[in-house]
Amino acid sequence: MELKEILAVSGTPGLYRYVAQGKGGIIVESLADGRRTMVGGTTKVSALGDIAIFTTSSEVPLGDLFQTIYDRQGGQSVAVTSKSSPDELRTFISSVLPDYDTERVHQSDIKKIAQWYNLLIAAGMTRFTADEAPAESGEPTTEAPKSAKTTKTGTKAAPKSSATQRTPKVSGAKTASVKNTTARKAQ
Repeated sequence: MELKEILAVSGTPGLYRYVAQGKGGIIVESLADGRRTMVGGTTKVSALGDIAIFTTSSEVPLGDLFQTIYDRQGGQSVAVTSKSSPDELRTFISSVLPDYDTERVHQSDIKKIAQWYNLLIAAGMTRFTADEAPAESGEPTTEAPKSAKTTKTGTKAAPKSSATQRTPKVSGAKTASVKNTTARKAQ
């Protein structure tokens, strides 16, 4: 499970994992209880991999912040909750991100960070940053044949051999002649 697959849905508590694209929106699964639900196309949905926290010099991706918290907490959940005092919230965020922007990072943001981190830890997530791309070795890469199809995961699937391809069934019954719709109405 990667951070880019985890979604925050506006107006609903908790975090969700992207499952599939539906007819009227997307299908998501709650990390807390595993229930699947449909999120409409007009609902604001944010991937945690796209969120960053303001600092005085730049922005820090949320995954990097979660990894820092994970390393400092030893893989345990944080004690900060939504009922924590403002002083406790500021102490928590300054301990993991000392140069956070105090004017643009609000208490509600710090509460969300702590809540989301605890939900991800409870769901069994231990790695929050994306692995770096492998270093180029100068060797040419091999590519899949041009006739291969791209799957949903972006990998190439081998083309099917002609022996395994399905052929359409042919029935002996005659097909009905197709008449024009306006001709049917006139009859």
